Amino acid sequence: MTRRHRLTDFARSPWGLALALAVITFALRGTQALGQDQGTMGLDAVYGSEGADVLMTDAARFHVILHSQGAGFGFQRGTLKGAFLERGWQGELVFVRHPKEEKTRNPVYEESLPYVYGKVNAHHALRLERYITKVLTEKFRQQGVTVARTRQFGAVLGLAKPVFLEIGYPDIPYTSVAVESYDPQVHFSDRIYGRAPWVNGLESLSLNPGIGWGEGMSFEFHDERSKTRTLEVGLRLDAYLKRAEIMAEEFVMPRRLHFTFCLRYGWGAQWSAKGLSEALR
Repeated sequence: MTRRHRLTDFARSPWGLALALAVITFALRGTQALGQDQGTMGLDAVYGSEGADVLMTDAARFHVILHSQGAGFGFQRGTLKGAFLERGWQGELVFVRHPKEEKTRNPVYEESLPYVYGKVNAHHALRLERYITKVLTEKFRQQGVTVARTRQFGAVLGLAKPVFLEIGYPDIPYTSVAVESYDPQVHFSDRIYGRAPWVNGLESLSLNPGIGWGEGMSFEFHDERSKTRTLEVGLRLDAYLKRAEIMAEEFVMPRRLHFTFCLRYGWGAQWSAKGLSEALR
């Protein structure tokens, strides 16, 4: 496949459309800002004169994550080191699908739940990391955008929950159905009735420690200084001590390294040492 064809496929994908929407949104906000009074500059122009000289020292935000193999959520708590640097801690929980996953169902029993043939574990990543945000371009107008570079690094814990399926006995038409942990050596497609409830297997979680690293660009666009709304685009790498088996080895070889493309939306607040309640008044 040529480079031109790859770019065309990306532009037509949901990720390409999301990126295009983000670029158009920020371009429109920048265009609106140019139409404002050119004689007002600095914090007065962005937030108004009231409280513009207060030194912000702390920040916190919740965020939701959409990445190329799943989704998740997280929380950040940091401190501001001057006007252009923020450092702190973040925690995240995301679920990770394998690129080869494809849902199917028993064609004889249409009421059965769909399942992924060959999937032996539901994989989640629990992250506890340091993050650093460096401002590259600050706001100069109301409805402007602050552009920053972000970095995350720290510990990752892989959580693997065995997949349970409803297995029919003896043969089609089944006379009974039993909930069992999926074994690709034993459970073939003609024996699988459908997916079992998700709670099955929680008592058999397996842990896989590792390290994580992320790089990205963030765009903060809230018009109030004490509140933040952030859209971030970035790349993630999670490296595990052991191979993370999602699909059975008979189908796909497990990997230690997981690369993902991430889109993250966050909302929160920043405040001075006086306290959060002062900032949100």
